[in-house]
Amino acid sequence: MLLAVNHSFAQISAKAIRVSTPPNIDGHINDAVWDEAFKIDQFVQREPNPGQAVSEKTIVSVCYDNNYLYFAVKCYDDPKKITAKEMARDVSLGNDDRVQIILDTYLDHRNGYWFQIGPRGSIGDALISENGASMNKEWDALWTGKSSINSEGWEAELAIPFKTIGFDPKKTVWGMKLIRNIKRKLEASYWPVANLNTYRFQISDSGLLEGLEGITQGIGLDLSPYVIGGMNTKRGEKDKYHFDGGLDMFYQVTPQLKASLSINTDFAETEVDDRQINLTRFSLYFPEKRDFFLDGSNYFKFGIEGDDNNPYRNSVSPYFSRRLGLDDAGNMIPVRYAAKITGTQKSWNIGMMYVSDERNYGNSNLSVGRISRNLGRQSSVGVIGTWGNAVSNAENMVGGFDMKLATSRFQKNKNLAFTMFGMLSRTSGINDKNSSWGADIAYPNDFLYFSLGHYEVGENFVAGIGFVPRNNIKASYGSFSLGPRPDKWGILQVKSGVGFNYLTNFSDVMVTRELNISPLGIRFKSGEEFSYSINQQYEFLAKDFLIYPGFSIPMNQYTFWRQNIQLTSAGGRNLAGIANFSTGNFYNGRRHDMKLTINYKVAVPLYVGGNYTQSHVFLPEGDFTARIYQMNLNILVSPTVTLYNYFQYDNASEKMGWQSRFQWILKPGNEIILAWTSGWSQPGSQWIMNDSALRLKLKYNIRF
Repeated sequence: MLLAVNHSFAQISAKAIRVSTPPNIDGHINDAVWDEAFKIDQFVQREPNPGQAVSEKTIVSVCYDNNYLYFAVKCYDDPKKITAKEMARDVSLGNDDRVQIILDTYLDHRNGYWFQIGPRGSIGDALISENGASMNKEWDALWTGKSSINSEGWEAELAIPFKTIGFDPKKTVWGMKLIRNIKRKLEASYWPVANLNTYRFQISDSGLLEGLEGITQGIGLDLSPYVIGGMNTKRGEKDKYHFDGGLDMFYQVTPQLKASLSINTDFAETEVDDRQINLTRFSLYFPEKRDFFLDGSNYFKFGIEGDDNNPYRNSVSPYFSRRLGLDDAGNMIPVRYAAKITGTQKSWNIGMMYVSDERNYGNSNLSVGRISRNLGRQSSVGVIGTWGNAVSNAENMVGGFDMKLATSRFQKNKNLAFTMFGMLSRTSGINDKNSSWGADIAYPNDFLYFSLGHYEVGENFVAGIGFVPRNNIKASYGSFSLGPRPDKWGILQVKSGVGFNYLTNFSDVMVTRELNISPLGIRFKSGEEFSYSINQQYEFLAKDFLIYPGFSIPMNQYTFWRQNIQLTSAGGRNLAGIANFSTGNFYNGRRHDMKLTINYKVAVPLYVGGNYTQSHVFLPEGDFTARIYQMNLNILVSPTVTLYNYFQYDNASEKMGWQSRFQWILKPGNEIILAWTSGWSQPGSQWIMNDSALRLKLKYNIRF
């Protein structure tokens, strides 16, 4: 037996062994120090065979010194059968074999740090919140991980600096969860045991990591200066050269509370947004991709935003970080400086941010504050406030209150959560109809899943730095599904369900109604998936709606039905893809949609991926087809040296975008980045570059 059980807490535990000589992190478990480390080998499947032992022997070793927590992972397997296509940092390893480590450093059973590593050295990290219901995969931390494939399978070593994570130095026990994924078998095995009703990354059922004594974050100060140079070009204009610099500072005010200051903030390495076809009357939601705003973003989530499974979580957001340092079109606005404080203090969760940018409209000084207090094991109550307006010149403030009552022990092992919130906005010249409130109950479990919610947004409610696509509405929504696992015919799980969304205005006139019927969704043990759904939609248009350049939908009431089929191939194959087709009536015409995604791993260093999205709409005055082409061409020299190329074209703007990013990570925090972004058009028979921006950025990190 390689495990100990802590009977007083009824939780399985492991002991971190202090070592005097650190291991050499090279992906080969051959250092003598690993003989001293505590070993964990009792992994149990969550899928596809719940309760059975992991099918391939797995051993995780743990040790630490003053500055680092070390892991060694030994994954026995047939090396010819290992699924290992990815090498770059922070890419999705959902289609690769991998090991994941979750650390609940405050032992609050709610929040955690997530680390993963694959057989070819690809590493990734994330922040887990809301007891696993929410995951911020865009968060980046400074740590090291290396791996290698050998005759016995694959193995990896990880070194996580205590300076990288927050923790309570008075606590010598952390929560810990370990997961091994074997992709070809669709196998996910956990330590400790995890049942199917839990979230994949649930925190509350973690094991314990004991014995962490005398660990330190040092002074807790990080300085990250950068210099940047480059050139901007625009057709018909003289080239402009760009030279600049800035500084990012991070200071652990306490081991649990971090202060950040960014001067002359730069986002040269940020990925461009994916283009989307918008055939609705409302703004689309684009995710945040900038590191400064992603770090600690979980501390600013409010109301139903904390549940990633809720499709309406972005319907009423008092704070939306893309309002800061970006214009309405998603173009960068220079940020003079930005400051924030995030973390916990005892049972309090704190998020404060102030940003000063150089926008020429609205307010250039924008602030948000969010404080919540933990109640019981998983419940909380909190407030939020925002100051500033990025959508108009009017002065704006928003204040809000929310409460979450949650448990992961309903009927012994099931999740149940109730959330409610209320907000009031104050905008110059507006004194009524300026509130918003809502409530939601969710039962997100494997066999039976249901949710029911309601929210209202007043006609004059304004979230100056938030995201509220529709005003003057009262919305009720819900969903119900069953997911049996027949364990025959090669089927892993079958899902069937219904969902609805019903919206009226404050005159109780129905403006939107959506009914979704999903009679059949199948996950096969081979990795393939199939789903079929039928959707009915009602829309009340009080005025004509310009749906596409040159095409309008006249004001009227419309009810239409659509059908959707999606086929997904096993992602572990070198050639994999997703095909989605939908067809049916659309307002006063018809619409046929198609989306194809293809990923091809030519060889380990070369990845080619493509997306094709098409919407063909037939209306009485004619028809049009909206198309988007997207392509990735990535060269992965090593986990630390990568070249990404991303191409996009849409026929509405008739413009192509091309971004190339070369990244060389000399060591965590020290990087060389060369990024080139360009815009192209085709007025005749040849493509012409209209504009471009070339940037060379050098980043350096100093830790005290």
